[in-house]
Amino acid sequence: MINIYPRANDREAARISRRDLIGLMAVGVAHGIRNPLTVIKGYLQLQDKRAVCCSGESLAIILQELGKIEDFISDIILLAHNKTSKKSPQNLNDIVKKVYPAIQQAAAPNGIAAELVLAERLPLVNLDTAEIEQLIMHLAGNGIEAMGAGGRLTLGTAHEQQEVILYVQDEGRGIPREQKSKIFAPFFTTKATNTGLGLAVSLSILERHQGRITVLSAPGAGSIFKIRFPVGQ
Repeated sequence: MINIYPRANDREAARISRRDLIGLMAVGVAHGIRNPLTVIKGYLQLQDKRAVCCSGESLAIILQELGKIEDFISDIILLAHNKTSKKSPQNLNDIVKKVYPAIQQAAAPNGIAAELVLAERLPLVNLDTAEIEQLIMHLAGNGIEAMGAGGRLTLGTAHEQQEVILYVQDEGRGIPREQKSKIFAPFFTTKATNTGLGLAVSLSILERHQGRITVLSAPGAGSIFKIRFPVGQ
């Protein structure tokens, strides 16, 4: 089944009540901030019992968890403000290749193979490099989480008529029909360790680039997120 975003009724659907929004934010903050703080607290308590300063391994984990909190706060700020993108003519392949090593590193612990399939020639597109890097990382991270252990994550580019295309394909469990209308909603998540902001931030970035996402997914058959950027805007 194919779903295309943003849709004409997305704005209206996003206008949830103040009470519902507060509830969603409370759950999101609990996942995004409390969970990393729990890990940090545990390591600090362990070091206190040993009466020694943090070891190299413990310090690395603490810094990693603090990084998660920083990323979470950045995502909330990005959603809350009408940010102006700093666009300039870019080759999408260059941006994908820049973030690819980080994606490989994120996929490797779960035995997931990351693959690049890049078009040979792409026209330049007006893009905010930092935002597109963030978009790719969110979509790739979503695919890695969907697969769990093993499988292949494919990042590719293409050129069709007046559009440059980025696609991220995973071999995960797919998206259930009843969840497809919710996946880009802020704080929506089915995972205990996920903040539910990644796809919402991705959609906000895409809207600032006058782009759209096509989602092809079925339970047990994986998912393909295909992002289309207009050429010449």
